[in-house]
Amino acid sequence: MKALHIFQLDFATIQLYENYVISSIREGVTLTQQQLDIFFEIFNTYYNEKPFVSIANRENDYSLDPNLLKSKRHPSLLGIGVVCYNQRSRQTAQFEKNFYNGPFEIFDSLEDAINWSQKLLAE
Repeated sequence: MKALHIFQLDFATIQLYENYVISSIREGVTLTQQQLDIFFEIFNTYYNEKPFVSIANRENDYSLDPNLLKSKRHPSLLGIGVVCYNQRSRQTAQFEKNFYNGPFEIFDSLEDAINWSQKLLAE
């Protein structure tokens, strides 16, 4: 499926689809509240009151304060999927999962994450 919109930001690439978002954070970035606010602006524009799932395509090594997962949640966000490509990123995602109050799953492939998002949206 082709993305409806693609945003190339200095810290990430965000691909918007009908009911899900795929984000790829750049190598070495420490995701901040200000950067998360940019995500929220995009979500508000394209998914205002429309349910969607966020998929983090963790192909690069970056860090995120897990408290950001607790502090604010977009009202239309149904869940978060994280695609991991190595054991270190899987361990990081497992740790972050403890801070998110909602569906949060870890996957080995983007295809599996997209399939999960479709099931979550159908519930």
